[in-house]
Amino acid sequence: MTATVPSTALNARIDAAFELAEQGKLPLVELFECSQLLAEAGQQLRAVALFQLWLARCHSSVAYAVCFNLGVMLSDLGDNAGAEAAYRDAIARNPGFIEARLNLGTLLERMGQPDEALATWQEILGEAAVPAALNQPLHLQTLNNLGRLLEISKRFPEALDMLERSLHVDPNQRNVLTHWVHLRQKLCRWPVFDGMPEIAFERKLEATAALAMLSASGDPADHLAAARRFIAEKVDSNVPHLAAAEGYAHDRIRIGYLSSDFNSHAVSILTAELYELHDRSRVEVYGFSWSREDNSPLRARVVRAMDHYIHIGHLSDLQAAELIRSHEIDILVDLHGLTLGARPAILCHRPAPVQATWLGLPGPTAIPGIDYVIADPFVLPPALEPYFTEKPLHMPSCFQINDRQRAIAARPQRATVGLPDEAFVFCAFNNAFKITPDVYGAWMRILRQVPDSVLWLVSDAEETRANLLREAQAQGVAPERVLFAGRAVPAEYLARYQLADLFLDTAPFNGGTTASDALWAGLPVLTCSGRTFSSRMAGSLLHAVGLPELVTFDLDAYERRAVELAVDQPRLAQLRAWLAEHRDSSDLFDTPRFVRQLEDVLASVVKRPAGVPVAPAAPAQAVPTPDPATPAQQAMLDMLRPGAARVVEVGGATLAQHWRYRHPRSTYVALGTNAESAAGSQWCSALVAQDPELPAGEHLPALAPAQCWVFPNTLETLRDPWALLKRIAADAQGGVEIVACIGNAQYWELQLQLAKGELRYDGDLMPRGQLRWFSRATLVELLNECGYRLLDIRAAMRSVPDQPTLAALGQLAAAGGANPGLAGEDATVFQYIVRARAG
Repeated sequence: MTATVPSTALNARIDAAFELAEQGKLPLVELFECSQLLAEAGQQLRAVALFQLWLARCHSSVAYAVCFNLGVMLSDLGDNAGAEAAYRDAIARNPGFIEARLNLGTLLERMGQPDEALATWQEILGEAAVPAALNQPLHLQTLNNLGRLLEISKRFPEALDMLERSLHVDPNQRNVLTHWVHLRQKLCRWPVFDGMPEIAFERKLEATAALAMLSASGDPADHLAAARRFIAEKVDSNVPHLAAAEGYAHDRIRIGYLSSDFNSHAVSILTAELYELHDRSRVEVYGFSWSREDNSPLRARVVRAMDHYIHIGHLSDLQAAELIRSHEIDILVDLHGLTLGARPAILCHRPAPVQATWLGLPGPTAIPGIDYVIADPFVLPPALEPYFTEKPLHMPSCFQINDRQRAIAARPQRATVGLPDEAFVFCAFNNAFKITPDVYGAWMRILRQVPDSVLWLVSDAEETRANLLREAQAQGVAPERVLFAGRAVPAEYLARYQLADLFLDTAPFNGGTTASDALWAGLPVLTCSGRTFSSRMAGSLLHAVGLPELVTFDLDAYERRAVELAVDQPRLAQLRAWLAEHRDSSDLFDTPRFVRQLEDVLASVVKRPAGVPVAPAAPAQAVPTPDPATPAQQAMLDMLRPGAARVVEVGGATLAQHWRYRHPRSTYVALGTNAESAAGSQWCSALVAQDPELPAGEHLPALAPAQCWVFPNTLETLRDPWALLKRIAADAQGGVEIVACIGNAQYWELQLQLAKGELRYDGDLMPRGQLRWFSRATLVELLNECGYRLLDIRAAMRSVPDQPTLAALGQLAAAGGANPGLAGEDATVFQYIVRARAG
């Protein structure tokens, strides 16, 4: 324990230290003690100055240690460049100083330079090597750092080599053994537990992580044991609970989603539309996130769909739990389980009175504080309940939600992805670590029984591919019949499923997102359901999509059914036809109905103080699937804030059915003289058949609660759009947004017709009702003048001018002192779709 030094005495001692350092006479011990006192007093910058002065004036054979401490302090202060320089100085002064190389590598990794970090740690094993026996802890730390970062970098064979070298030095490293097991799964080095024979099988099994165990064992007892071991070893569950046990008296249910996967990740691929479709008259949606910013469209979509998106990555577990508690969340839904990046300690603090887990880990989590697991009767039947620490919260049909907005690209030719045109293609796109020797053996027997068939897999790891090809040959299947797909963007990836004939699922760890991807793309899925949650996921999906005949319950039946379908092309065609006809209306892909059901299920367990009821769901108008939206309509729908429970469309009801289909309990009002006869008016909640610009404006106060006003090519038909926009902003009760589609007065065809003297009011180029014209610049001016902040602007295209026309438009712009390049770009835009917020 460090003694407290009075401030006057501390100042005197520090002043003396600086004076001695200036003279080159400050002893090293005094330097370290004074710098420590300064750091404890919150004067880290003075401590840095003292270190730097000492290095400039003093000379010592151990100056490398001063450089190292300086690097640590600069790193803590966030001065990465200064810390890097200090560590490199320490290494230059003492090349054998391992601690500096370890810290430098860690710093480089944090700075986003993984290759440089790996090279720095490799030097410890190479030119700067110190025999392991002389410094075993640092040697192990080096090997483990390399193994961890190589695994993150997907250099699996090298990572495995480093971890094996570490285990040979000290086999009693459970955490290292955990990663060793999973790496062997990813590389398909079978049997997975046969490597490292000096380590007993039981110890390897005990070290297997909860996620890896889902593939390693079909026994639910093993899954629960793995989860419990993790919690016992890694998580302090003896912590005070924060939430009010009796709940809160909210009008709406506050649902908090907890995840680090609000980016381009399987969880967000499934749940993106959920956040958009939540009924805001009933629930309020919070996202508590420590996700990395990957700049993906999916991440932007998820963040935008949250009512409150709150980053907690910089907070400790306790601080994060306290923050969640401060928002009085009614039910906290964990989307992680025990997968990579999970923070179960947050849930142990119980920041919400009710907590559930969903989708992240398809098995028991054993996390204290989690009350429920969102499941369904098939995926978690009564026989499985004793192997879960959570109570099942059953959805009526299927536990898994799906996003109907996933685009599927045009079907490619087989030759473009390396598939033979005439072969029967078995597709198995699940992660390689889910492939077990038993399943792969079944696949090889299927191939032997179906001539001219191939197996189509995915794997980025070259050794994984080599191991699978070698195993195929060992089982009598020519390696060229096992093919591997390359990576593709999401829409093209989904299109590839259309080239296959049958999807072969893995067991005992089924496909979840991957299986629904196949079904969404129209490819039948054959699965084998077992005794565990993870082995029953695809079976749940198939029941929900209406294809229970594709669910088998042992590998022999699975193998027989695959062969039967491969040789019975008419039957397989019937399955495809069923899927094509019933996909969108099935329970699996009726996402609006799923969201309503989920809200009902969550409402059934929400806690309220005595006498305070949970608000029931309002009846929803049944809305049939709308016709496809035009590109401009789709852009407007995408811009409409999902939290908008009340929408007003000026001039008609063009988006009413699309919006009500997404949000059946929302209020959608059509405002305009022809509102009652407008196409789509039957889907509106209310019709206000009045001129939006009536001088008295008596209808406007009644519409003040609207959160969004929509102008689909109607803003330019108003006599005074400035006045209406200002009135909307002034009357709004809370934040209000507008979404508008507006014709571009600078569009090249308009300019050309005007130049030819042939500008006529006909068609969609020059509608007869149009009174106002706006270019991109004047549209922005309109919004600014009316007190709106532009949030998003997109371009709708119709046709592109030829080069001579484009050059002429550029010359005209240049003659007027404008940028010809920008003028040319603006001239190609037919309409602008904008989203803006008042205030």
